[in-house]
Amino acid sequence: MRRRMEKPPLDKILVIEDDLALRELITLVLGRLLPCEIITAENGREALKLFHQHHPRVMVVDILLPQMNGLDMLRQLQQKGDLRQTNVIVISALGYREIVQQAMAAGAHHFIVKPFDVEVLVEHAREALTQAGK
Repeated sequence: MRRRMEKPPLDKILVIEDDLALRELITLVLGRLLPCEIITAENGREALKLFHQHHPRVMVVDILLPQMNGLDMLRQLQQKGDLRQTNVIVISALGYREIVQQAMAAGAHHFIVKPFDVEVLVEHAREALTQAGK
């Protein structure tokens, strides 16, 4: 009798970006270069639901989102202690010092200013997958 070797479940990355082309680019790049499952959301409310459903190890979050912005979403998750096992990468065109500080205070581990080099995102995501949950 042959035993089936089951693969361990893939780590999950939740990508929250309202711009469809950018969301698809991030999904394609991370999905091809990292051993992970990519889940996507286009607004903060949808992201909260998906976060609780999938418990991602990493989140890539835009700040300017419809329905609930990325900072409010992160603050809500942080207040409940839900971000303990998740490493957060914020991507935003709003690279002002105050915004970066607010993102870090809300639970972000990295802040990448748009437009960004996808290699930088991949490197941060690879590092985040390694560190998340430790």
